[in-house]
Amino acid sequence: MAPLLAFLFACLCAVAPLSAQPAAPALLLANEYHAGLNVSRYLVSEKFDGVRALWDGKTLRFRSGREVMAPAWFTARLPATQLDGELWLARGKFDELSGIVRKAQPVDDEWRRVSYLIFELPDAPGTFAERYARLVDLVRQTNWPPLQAVEQVRVLNKRALDVKLATTVKNGGEGLMLHLAEALYVTGR
Repeated sequence: MAPLLAFLFACLCAVAPLSAQPAAPALLLANEYHAGLNVSRYLVSEKFDGVRALWDGKTLRFRSGREVMAPAWFTARLPATQLDGELWLARGKFDELSGIVRKAQPVDDEWRRVSYLIFELPDAPGTFAERYARLVDLVRQTNWPPLQAVEQVRVLNKRALDVKLATTVKNGGEGLMLHLAEALYVTGR
């Protein structure tokens, strides 16, 4: 009996589970700010407290690679271009948003409140500043209010950055993201 159990165990282990998850996509990830950066070389945006989502032109996925079960009407409005951004409701609404976007069966009325805030065009050529300009144009052409380009601005110096950060946090924001304007797209930190 023991050899039969060992055989069955070996067979079961060799079969991939039915719910095998796709590999997590390679992402651009943030580093922490360090003193001495010439902040005038960066584009600055708010760091939104949302759920990271990648659109490959056909499927919306979490950063884990698992599919976001968004309603068909939501994904039908997205362009065929790869997008990286955050699903978002509002400041202070992360738990509510997470509950909405992680349901196996999406609820249309809940999803009508969700925005997709785009901050990057993965694998697109050019510098971040050039990709951002294309991103803004793409969102404008799509002309669908839930699809929004995350606003990127320049600051002149560290003092201006500190003021922007203080204002963002005072208004309930999580923080700021700095993107080197001349950076090419790379994944990792």
